[in-house]
Amino acid sequence: MDNLTINGFGSSSGGTFQSVELNGKGTVNGDVDCKRLLCNGTGTVNGNVKADTVKISGHAKMNGGITASSVRIDGSAKVEGDVSADKLKISGYAGLSGHVKGDELMIRGKASIGKDCEVEHFSAEGYFTIGGLLNAEQIEIKVHGGESKVKEIGGRRISCTVHQSKLLSFLTPLISPPRLSAELIEGDHIELANTTAKIVRGNTVIIGENCDIGLIEYKEDLKQSKTAKIEESQKI
Repeated sequence: MDNLTINGFGSSSGGTFQSVELNGKGTVNGDVDCKRLLCNGTGTVNGNVKADTVKISGHAKMNGGITASSVRIDGSAKVEGDVSADKLKISGYAGLSGHVKGDELMIRGKASIGKDCEVEHFSAEGYFTIGGLLNAEQIEIKVHGGESKVKEIGGRRISCTVHQSKLLSFLTPLISPPRLSAELIEGDHIELANTTAKIVRGNTVIIGENCDIGLIEYKEDLKQSKTAKIEESQKI
């Protein structure tokens, strides 16, 4: 099986390869099926990518979708189609226009997901927006540096805390306070801080500091901070 490597300015047709490496300003026209895809330069793929591993250290533009076992974005990537990956880690910037599915999604940089995100384990310590539903068994969010937005959140265990950083505490007067915003948050065990939501629904609900909640519906237990603003709460 051949390798495809573009080091300078160049373009190639799609196809099946062992390895695809884009080091310069490279364009691949067509679908790509490979063991690994590396983008260290500025790469464009005008098609879908199917790979075992995808690693983006430079700047990538995918005008199709990605199906892979592992996707790591350390640079920046824009993907027009859906992303399906067992493990997806975003340390740089990712603009994903479609659906995201997989086992594990870690956000340590900045991510924008246009549609639904369905994974087993979701963890974020960066900034993110999700245009649809975030659905996961375990959801761990540490907000810092601005507002992260999700339309709806559903999961078994949902936790939103504030990321503690000396640098961030020094910069706090210069940036907007960290916050998670959602229309609906629904799960079995929910623990929130610095969160704005219209409706929170769960078995056990713990509302911490700096929360602004419209309605809380709980089955078993509700605990709330004195600094939290809750318009209405009811046991169901």
